[in-house]
Amino acid sequence: MCVLDEWPSHARRNRALLENEADGQKKKKKKGRGVLKGVKSYMKHFANGSAKLDISLSETLGGTVGMNNRSFKDDVVVIMKRNLPLIGVRRWSDIHPSVHGLIVPDMIDRWNLEDTPGMEEKFLKIAMERYRGWRATLSSTYKTYKTDEDRLANVPEDLQLQEWEWMIDYFGNDAKFQERSQKNSDNRKKQKTKHRVGSKSYSQVSFEKRDVETGEEPDCIALWELTHTKNGTWSNKESQDVYDKAREAVETKETETHGRLSSEQRNNVFQTAYKDTLLCKSSQPRGYRYMAKPKTGSERFRMQIEEQAHATAETQQQNSQLSQ
Repeated sequence: MCVLDEWPSHARRNRALLENEADGQKKKKKKGRGVLKGVKSYMKHFANGSAKLDISLSETLGGTVGMNNRSFKDDVVVIMKRNLPLIGVRRWSDIHPSVHGLIVPDMIDRWNLEDTPGMEEKFLKIAMERYRGWRATLSSTYKTYKTDEDRLANVPEDLQLQEWEWMIDYFGNDAKFQERSQKNSDNRKKQKTKHRVGSKSYSQVSFEKRDVETGEEPDCIALWELTHTKNGTWSNKESQDVYDKAREAVETKETETHGRLSSEQRNNVFQTAYKDTLLCKSSQPRGYRYMAKPKTGSERFRMQIEEQAHATAETQQQNSQLSQ
């Protein structure tokens, strides 16, 4: 069995075992956050007279923001666990859409948001990420123990025994899961940049750093610095290199055009700088996290062509005026 000091950071801890081992070592051990039960969210609703709580969505990054942001996501997790099955599910797509839909009415009843298809899509996107995170935690817990006997003796407190038995069999014997898990592990090892915001979303970081008078939020380059530094120190050299290259490219373009680039133009510069600096071949936009809907590679390419055409037209006009 895994000893206390070796416990993986994402594994679900056996609370009684944790306390016993800490007592045995005569050291005060950090217990961690534990299983989410939604107590703080419940208390907020209770203090509000059981009325709906307010939550906002970032117009630029799509995620939930504001003082109730954490409580909203906690509610999603609690309702998700109450409604979505583990047994028989290998991927999110295995869950029938009608079951997904059970989450939305509960959230609408508790939160001051419009009941629209667009809002439902956002709810389910958050729920999907939390569901995947839940299963990833269970997978990490599975790997913590050396034998199925030890695993069965330490059922995660948010699972029934039958659910844990099924997950143990799935993690241990499903070839497709093991292949996918190994691939994901290999991809994580290839990640060259590291953010430093913990569990806080990019949307919330951007919201907190907005201009209080105009409401304008940081552009993608400024947000990259905010999310990849702490107390002025970069998370690693690669993260700083991306930022430096993007800033240099922006300054060059603004010098050439004699004006400030738009937010979209700065984003295009950042995406190019990211790919060039890290030799990234993926067309997936970077620096936003999962809730945002940035422009696709073809849309950014079209914008670049339009910008070049505009710059060429301006140059031709200036040359024409000089020749007169």
